[in-house]
Amino acid sequence: MNRKPRTAIIGSVLIVALAMAVVAAMLDRESTVRAQATGNPSAASTNAVRVEVVKPETRTLEHVLKIPASLEPGEIARLFAKTSGYVAHLSVDIGDRVKKNDVLLVIDVPEMRDELHQANAVLAAKKAKVLALRAKVRQADSMIVTARAETKRREAELSLGRITVDRKKQLFAEKAVPQQDLDEATSRFAVMQAEVQIANAAVQSAEAQKAAVQADVSVAQSQVAVEEAKLGRLHTLMSYATIRAPFDGVITERFVDPGAFVRSAAEGETSPLLTIVRVDYVRLVLNIPESDASHVRVGTEIEATCTQLGSQLLKATVTRTAMSLRENTRTMRVEADIDNADGRLMPGLYAKASVLLRSQAQAMMIPSKAVRVRGSDISVLVVDDSVARAKAIQLGYDDGIWAEITNGLSGDERIIVSASAALAPGAPVAAVKAGL
Repeated sequence: MNRKPRTAIIGSVLIVALAMAVVAAMLDRESTVRAQATGNPSAASTNAVRVEVVKPETRTLEHVLKIPASLEPGEIARLFAKTSGYVAHLSVDIGDRVKKNDVLLVIDVPEMRDELHQANAVLAAKKAKVLALRAKVRQADSMIVTARAETKRREAELSLGRITVDRKKQLFAEKAVPQQDLDEATSRFAVMQAEVQIANAAVQSAEAQKAAVQADVSVAQSQVAVEEAKLGRLHTLMSYATIRAPFDGVITERFVDPGAFVRSAAEGETSPLLTIVRVDYVRLVLNIPESDASHVRVGTEIEATCTQLGSQLLKATVTRTAMSLRENTRTMRVEADIDNADGRLMPGLYAKASVLLRSQAQAMMIPSKAVRVRGSDISVLVVDDSVARAKAIQLGYDDGIWAEITNGLSGDERIIVSASAALAPGAPVAAVKAGL
């Protein structure tokens, strides 16, 4: 027989067999699809997908944020010079514990001491001038009293002179006295009037002199006030020459030695003399991500561990928050004060913190792997009469292991968590309890 016809026949047979297999597979798929579409488990029992199911659990939900943190001193102050001079005395070094107002460093400013002595002398002279002028005021008061007394005496004499003149005129009219007596009485009366005017002028002069002296006193007192202000400024500057501890703490940095010349920070100096930190309490500092910042407030519980403390837990609550996010990191600074009276914690330590953002005693939870997300639709597959059904849900907190269900489930559903093959809603399933 010719080999070419035999080869053609065998090829034709293979093509027919392959076509029949494809048709059989398509018929089998169509039968399965119809069974899934009608929801008839008996019709699709031979094609049921094996699935593992769980029921929603009611458990305590704790939303915990694990985040790196650091310990910072309760307070820190970098001490600068407010006046220029030489370091005359340095009483501390790094590691020294100091009390508030302890003298840490003294700056010698000899020219300022001389200026202070001069200011004291000028002030003393100005005060002496005020005292002298006040004595003149008292003297003027005495002169006024004397002048007024003299005026009253002259007025009394004038009154008597007027009576005398009137009597002389009457007697002269009666021809009882000569013309000369009347003329003499009239002349004396005129003299008395002049003397009264002179006495009044003396009073006015004494009062004017007093007013002038009082003006001088006011000027002198103003000069005293100016000198006192200058002296007060010098005393303030001299006080800046003594650097004191602003609070109880530890010296952590020293940048000068005795004899060194230091410049005032007001003149542009940027290097501190000493650094002091307060360590009787420390601040646990965390940077909370934007997604969790709204859950953190004063009173939020924190647990932290440090390598220095081994397995010992530091428990604290949030003392303060920045209430805003940093633009560059989109994180919010959070601080918790921790008592450190025993000195067991060192500022600068690295810590690992757990922040309890939320706690709920009765929360409905399912494994996170059971949640299906299709765009904006969130659902789970449940077993209903041996058929997989999609059920829409609303999620709460999801940590990737357990997800909180806030709506959509009653708690009696059997939630599909895994399947032996690809699974779609409406497919027949054979459910077994998941071994979580």
